[in-house]
Amino acid sequence: MGYGAMAYTVDLDRLRAEIGSGDRESAERYSATFTEHNKYLQDMIDDAIGDEGSVTVADVARHMILGEPCDERIGFAYGYFLKHLCETHGTFEDNYGWMPVPVDFPQRLDDYLAGQGLLADGFTVTDLVFGGSPVPLPRIDDFPGIGYREFGTLTEPAEKLSWAGRIDMPEEFSQAVYETFQWLAQADSNKRSVVVFFH
Repeated sequence: MGYGAMAYTVDLDRLRAEIGSGDRESAERYSATFTEHNKYLQDMIDDAIGDEGSVTVADVARHMILGEPCDERIGFAYGYFLKHLCETHGTFEDNYGWMPVPVDFPQRLDDYLAGQGLLADGFTVTDLVFGGSPVPLPRIDDFPGIGYREFGTLTEPAEKLSWAGRIDMPEEFSQAVYETFQWLAQADSNKRSVVVFFH
């Protein structure tokens, strides 16, 4: 089965200010846009909750913006709402080399890059893709995978990956490595962070 990574360059300070802001006008706006763009998600929520009460896609948006308690049974829904915020406030970056890929692709990429000396200290592609959310979320047992890298920590990983263009790289990795470099470099040059979703 194929999965994909979707990367956004985002102003994390602005995004974090939205979460728990208590802004009811924003909550209602996001409730509408999140529902409109994620019609499939309600079925997933209903399947996870079963007969034990009901939560709507719009409720998920309101919980996050108003700082209300989240439903711990549907952590994935809050992960997808975070993606919606990134789509709204951020810039979607090219990901052709990441669509589709197997679920272990980030680790395989890390193994290859480490062998070539192209990973900066403290940086892995796996962490960028699966390292966790930049904002507090309920536990997500499955997908989406979420990872991020903050502005101020992007320069060295980007510089290391920039050397990948000088080696003869396996075709399965070349486009994904170039795009990962671009994510980091673009965010760094625009004083933004990178947030990645995998599903």
